[in-house]
Amino acid sequence: MKWVKTWAVAGLCVLVTATAFAEVFVTVAPVSAIQKRMTSGFPASAEPIETSLLSSGISAEIVSINARPGDRVTRGATLIQLDCRNTKLQRDLALQDLKQAQVQLKFSERQSARVAKLAETNIASEELKDTRATELQQSRIGVEAKRVTLQEAELQVSKCEVKAPFDAVIIEQLASVGTRVSVGSPILEVVSVAVDIRARVPFDYVVDTNQDVVFESGRQNVNARFLVESDAVDTSTGTRLLRFAPESPVAPGSPGVISIPSDARVLPADFLVERDRKYGVMVAVGNEARFIERPSATLGQPVIVSDLEPTLLLIQEGRFKARHGDMLVIRK
Repeated sequence: MKWVKTWAVAGLCVLVTATAFAEVFVTVAPVSAIQKRMTSGFPASAEPIETSLLSSGISAEIVSINARPGDRVTRGATLIQLDCRNTKLQRDLALQDLKQAQVQLKFSERQSARVAKLAETNIASEELKDTRATELQQSRIGVEAKRVTLQEAELQVSKCEVKAPFDAVIIEQLASVGTRVSVGSPILEVVSVAVDIRARVPFDYVVDTNQDVVFESGRQNVNARFLVESDAVDTSTGTRLLRFAPESPVAPGSPGVISIPSDARVLPADFLVERDRKYGVMVAVGNEARFIERPSATLGQPVIVSDLEPTLLLIQEGRFKARHGDMLVIRK
């Protein structure tokens, strides 16, 4: 009986010794070979820099509309033609008034000069001389007034055509040919072809303005240049506005995601393991497994490892099996 107990104790010791010196077969790689720069993505959109309601500058009937929703137009292109007959008549009348005032001015100049010579020989009185000089001055003022009236009439004529204020895309048509519109009545809604990329980020997010930023929209990836970070915080969302300038054309209104890299280095999310209800990564120090806790790690999210030495060996294959203190057999 004593002999049986002795062998049982000896067998247990051998089992314990074997367990304590368990070997785990793994592969390893340095942090520098696996880590990547951390990239943050935020919903964004390409917002037109200008949005305008093109309206009538005069009260008139729409004769023609030369662009329809969806059309792209260039700056200065005539988009709307208004009935200009009455406006041109007013301009022509103003022109005739100016000509009449100029004729009167020339007559006043001759009269004034004649009386001035007569006054030198006392044939004409000083009073008459002053009267003619005053009439001359009034004629000059009259000419300038008529010239201003003509300029105003010509300005009204220029409003018979509504032109594109910038390179734009027609969004909506708000009136039709044959409609009589008043001053300020909107006819077309347009947005500029020029856009900037706008995104909202958490108010405490630190932006590295030197990093390369990419706007991803559908199948299009466009590099973007940082423009401005708003100092104002939206209290309802706790976010701030960021604006970027795309380096290649983007359709106005395009939705997408702005990807902003940082100097932080991360590992893929599947390198995260759980040990004793804590999250971390498994590394090899010599031939021993070590668990390095990552207190801020979140399951399913990339693991920040900026503080780890680039030469530190991460356990790849076998990381879920290895435990802190295990002896490792590192395979090539």
